[in-house]
Parts: sequence; structure tokens; C-alpha cells
Amino acid sequence: MRLSPTDKMILELLRENGRRSLTEIAGIVGLSRPTVRHHVDKLVRQKVIRRFTVDIDTVDDSMPTGIRAMFDVRLRRNVCGKVYSSISNWSELVSAWSTSGSVDMRVLVEAADHSIIEDLRDRLARHPEVASLTTTMVLKTWCERISGIQETAPEEYVITRRGEPVS
Repeated sequence: MRLSPTDKMILELLRENGRRSLTEIAGIVGLSRPTVRHHVDKLVRQKVIRRFTVDIDTVDDSMPTGIRAMFDVRLRRNVCGKVYSSISNWSELVSAWSTSGSVDMRVLVEAADHSIIEDLRDRLARHPEVASLTTTMVLKTWCERISGIQETAPEEYVITRRGEPVS
């Protein structure tokens, strides 16, 4: 199919801004509005234009929208995998890490309101392997970079000591 120079100009203008009005396009290409409408209709019929769409800036979608909290967890034993397995299905779970130092595990959650954060905290604190739990509310996110690394505990997570399972 051969496109006329006018068709190409109209397509380029629509490519730049799919919401551009026919009147605006007519003014730019120097044709009447009905003539531009005729060209656009022809391009649609010939399936050169398959659809009109709106692009939405997704940068804001990736930013946190709810309330965030970090749970710093100290465990009775080194069983981060067991604890992770018990929280991995939480829809509010953003990230979970095993950490070195005085905290064994750090968990980041995001929820719609404080009561959900409080419920999650209570559920995690009641886990039999949790010795203590500290909650830190996130006031503002200055920067967030996602590495793309995703690690998960095996379904049948078992810690062994000298080849024997530890219960």
C-alpha cells in the first residue's frame, strides 16, 4: 500500500500525539478538517491505523502508594527460610532479606493503612521462631532502585547441621 505525503504527515502528527484534534492536524498540514477526516478514515479502513491509544507515564505507578513499614526481626534460631515461607504469600510483602548483625531478617511491607501494618506486625511477632521484632515506619522514599534479583526459599526449606535436619 502506498501512502501519500499527506497521509505520512497525518500519521506522523498522530504518532507524536494520538489525541491531537482533526482541526489541529488540518491547520498544520494546510487542509480542511473534512479532508483530514477523510484521510484518517481511509487509513483506519486500510488498517494502517489499527487503534488510537493513550500512553500513560508508568514511572509514578512504580512508586509506593501505600504506607510502608520495615520489620527488623531477631530469631530464636537461624531459620529465616521458615519465617519467610510463612509470610511469602502476604500480598503486602514487598521485600524480605536475611541480614547480618543484630537483626536476622528485615521485611518490607506496604499496605493501604496503619491497621493492616499493625495486623501484619502482630502476625509476624506471634511466629514461634521470632524472638523480637522492631517496626520502623517509612516516612518518605527518597530513592528506590530495583535490582531485578529475586530469591526465594525452596518449598521444603530445611536447615541442616552436620547433615542432620534441625527442627
